[in-house]
Amino acid sequence: MSKKMMLLALAVASAALFALPAFASAEEIHWDAGGTFTGTGAAGSLTAKGEPKISCTTTDVTNGVLNAGGTTGSMTLDFTGCSAPNPLGGTAPCKSAGAPLNNTIASGGTFHLITVKSGVPGVLVTANTTELKCEVFGFNITTHVEGNVIGTIISPSACGVSSNKMTVEFKATSDASGNPTQEDELYTGNLYDLIARTGGGGGTPVTAALEGEVTLTNVTAGTLTCT
Repeated sequence: MSKKMMLLALAVASAALFALPAFASAEEIHWDAGGTFTGTGAAGSLTAKGEPKISCTTTDVTNGVLNAGGTTGSMTLDFTGCSAPNPLGGTAPCKSAGAPLNNTIASGGTFHLITVKSGVPGVLVTANTTELKCEVFGFNITTHVEGNVIGTIISPSACGVSSNKMTVEFKATSDASGNPTQEDELYTGNLYDLIARTGGGGGTPVTAALEGEVTLTNVTAGTLTCT
């Protein structure tokens, strides 16, 4: 098989999911809504050098928790309608290991609210390592996805605004060679990258680029505060 398959890991929008080093506290932000949240998102996709695009039609966020202080939290992500192009035409269904349906992906992890650049709120996400299986020609092509992805908070789009909703956008671009990369990868001078390894997790790491948007809804309104 000349093409490798890989996972839409987001999302959100999105995400959302990681363990942030201590040095990053100088550019963190706070959403003092507190409590629990859920979320939804529309279609999203993941691409990488030499890889076909993995697309999912919807995203659901459950078990969302915003920790005390309003900077860190955790969530569960469920993607549906996931597939990749089939070399013979049509699409190949993709799912996470153990998923009951052949086109659903379950993931999750933690998140940290940051400033993407001066005055621009964002989210740094690190996903739990997720094993994806895409069925092609009756065989499962296995890919492991892990690492970090940075998204921009587009609503509220500025600090000091109060809301019980937060919309996060993840945008892809390309490098000088035309290879897909995330639009924002740097935070406090450090590179945060989302990668995939095809072939039982032992393949060469490939930089992935996530496109998607997810809206999180909290039980109470809170103010987005930049420090």
